[in-house]
Amino acid sequence: MIHVQELTHSFKIGKKGKERQVPVLKGLSFKINEGEIVSIVGRSGSGKSTLLHILAGFLKPDAGIIQIGNARTSAFNETESAKFRLDHFGFIFQNFQLMPGLTAFENVELPLKLAGVTKRERRRKVKQLLQLVGLTEVQDHYPNELSGGQQQRVSIARALVTDPPIIFADEPTGSLDSETEQDILLLIQSLNKSRGITFIIITHDDTVAETADRMYRMHDGELTEGGVVHAI
Repeated sequence: MIHVQELTHSFKIGKKGKERQVPVLKGLSFKINEGEIVSIVGRSGSGKSTLLHILAGFLKPDAGIIQIGNARTSAFNETESAKFRLDHFGFIFQNFQLMPGLTAFENVELPLKLAGVTKRERRRKVKQLLQLVGLTEVQDHYPNELSGGQQQRVSIARALVTDPPIIFADEPTGSLDSETEQDILLLIQSLNKSRGITFIIITHDDTVAETADRMYRMHDGELTEGGVVHAI
């Protein structure tokens, strides 16, 4: 599903006229198969979040190829990236990123509203997803009335509502206690099996990473799998 070849990216630092390039990603090559849960684990500053932003089309790489399905997404302009992202990706974040003035139901419904889906279809789909993640009884509650685990379940339902084949989970359990973390990871595994969704989990936590089908490790801009530099 995702095929990356020789991906590189650098950031400029320093004052204008005295800038220097700092390499963040150093020629990464890897594949992610359809229907896999893949984790990318590394310390802060290792490059894993930059990799996520490039895969999702928020950043353009300096060089390299990203092929997702039949699309060469690394060649897209901003408009093409935004449309592809809307059609193919869902996102789960550490801090949930829910709209505080909207109920759980309305937060999940929002992407469908933006896509112009009819009210009847929105209602059907949101109710179905809230039941799936176990939140039917609190669908009219606002985020500040929900526990951290419940807020993350709202976030997961929102990520699912547009039926994306790929979901990026950026530190999805980073704000949760260990018991709730296990509940969320089990939910991700269940959704992966029942819906065939490809999950890419970005984390600093080996315990979280090890719940995936495969684990890559980021260190100083390089990617390893099973302790060996991964190359194609």
